[in-house]
Amino acid sequence: MRTWTLAAVLAVALLPAGCGEDEKPPQREPLVELTLEAPADAATTRDERIAISGTVKPAGASVQVLGSDVDVEDGRFSTEVALEPGANLIDVAGSARGRRPDFAALRVVREQRVALPDLVGRDADTAQEELEGLGLEVATEDAGGFFDPLLPGGPKVCTMAPEAGAQVLPGTEVTLGIARDC
Repeated sequence: MRTWTLAAVLAVALLPAGCGEDEKPPQREPLVELTLEAPADAATTRDERIAISGTVKPAGASVQVLGSDVDVEDGRFSTEVALEPGANLIDVAGSARGRRPDFAALRVVREQRVALPDLVGRDADTAQEELEGLGLEVATEDAGGFFDPLLPGGPKVCTMAPEAGAQVLPGTEVTLGIARDC
């Protein structure tokens, strides 16, 4: 019995591992090589448009930026895209016959500043609503004297910082000095 078991184990060990052992595993297609040169990822600009440039291999590959075809010459491409205010995500794809496509994405922030309106002398609540409507944070401080709460009329803006006309980013805090008599 022991001889029979040993012979069976040897026979199984000598059998080919599986069908088609001589077949090579399928080769994966080579990858298109896409490289973005400009702008840098997470760039910030105030411009309404930005130039996107880079290289692609093989040189005859096609490139799409935001889904639109871009001209490729000797493996180099360049195009301009419009930016929305705030964060923009720009996708780039490279493809070629007989190759797997390559993809890249970059983030660009279009900074759009807000001009501060002149609010001195205006009703405090209306001034605060206007600033919040522009996407700004509002802080208030008491700008009146000891007798200010006893005076007639509603509170108004006496001072503001930064000053009217300043160009600030959305989310900037504007401090209003509020009193009944400035």
